Amino acid sequence: MTGSIAVAGAGVAGLTMALCLARTGRTVSLYERAAQIEPVGAGIQLSPNALRVLTGLGLLPALEALGVSARHVTLRDGRTGARLADIPVLAGDGTPYLSIHRADLQEVLLGAARAEPRITLSFGARLTGLVPGSDGIDLSLETADGTLARRHPLLVAADGLNSAVASALGLPGPHRSRYAAWRILAPAQDGAALSGIEAYLHARWHAVVYPVHGGRTTNLVLIAPVDSLPPSNADRAALSAALAGAAPALGALVERGTFVGCWPMAAAPQNRPYTHGDRIALLGDAAHAMLPFAAQGAAMGIEDAAVLAAALSATPDTGAALRRYEFERRPRLARVLRRVAFHDRVYHMGPAGALARNLVMRLTPPARLSAGLSWLYDWQPPEIRAVAFETPPSTPS
Repeated sequence: MTGSIAVAGAGVAGLTMALCLARTGRTVSLYERAAQIEPVGAGIQLSPNALRVLTGLGLLPALEALGVSARHVTLRDGRTGARLADIPVLAGDGTPYLSIHRADLQEVLLGAARAEPRITLSFGARLTGLVPGSDGIDLSLETADGTLARRHPLLVAADGLNSAVASALGLPGPHRSRYAAWRILAPAQDGAALSGIEAYLHARWHAVVYPVHGGRTTNLVLIAPVDSLPPSNADRAALSAALAGAAPALGALVERGTFVGCWPMAAAPQNRPYTHGDRIALLGDAAHAMLPFAAQGAAMGIEDAAVLAAALSATPDTGAALRRYEFERRPRLARVLRRVAFHDRVYHMGPAGALARNLVMRLTPPARLSAGLSWLYDWQPPEIRAVAFETPPSTPS
């Protein structure tokens, strides 16, 4: 395959995809509809399965300098704050589990992409049309300088939940869930960072708290049905009212923190295809956006990038590589989505169910809790081999 591969979207999945493709020896044209990358969002969790991919790209030292390593996730009662269980998350091979601000993660990825001469970054490029052909795919892009026409041998859609590529292909759009996420960022109290990640469970909501910005800041995200805290009335006062009677630590975070915003949550249809013909692949949220109950949304996009790049490096037959990518990813994503649904049920149990849940958690040894997640965290990325299908550009873009 010759010519640069097009990647739509310069988020976490798209930047990881571009970097993985560059490692195979391919050139990449990365198109982002935003005029520039803005430091949006709040915290994100990078579990070992995702970090192995980023470690392979040489990014772990930079990420560790900006994130905080966790040894366990502590589950707590949402009303009292009482500890229910500590779930170990540090991998047996030493790969850490990091909490980090999304903007810090994206800045590390963006810096690596800018330093890679095989990657051409184009900001302010909005996809307005695509036409697949037998020998390539024609893209129409709206930019500040007018409409551009580009032909590429392959298009990778990493353009998020509201994917322009998915829309252009006529795929059904995302479906809104009954949940929204309210986020607070607060300075670490007395300069002391949390030692891990904490999740508070309640019948009507759950909250997750963890350090970001190297431990200088604490991230709080409250996930609740929109009928209990409507996004239209989202502010710190409404959040404080919703947490009345909750564990005091949560209220204290809201009071001293800055309200970042509220995001209604949606998911992609589970039957959405990950490929279209022999010329288009979807990955990350564009393929399988999910609710954040397993903290694996970004991780799955990062995994996708490694698997797709490895498939493309294994064969010059693009169609065969795309079929292999979807074949490998489908079972794993299905299992992750089942875990998401399981956490939704377990986290939000009513009083009777919560009593039984709490008892089981207290009696279950940490090693058994850890073993129950080994299939997720112990995942190993495939080998990404350099190939000789293209000659790299002579000057950086």
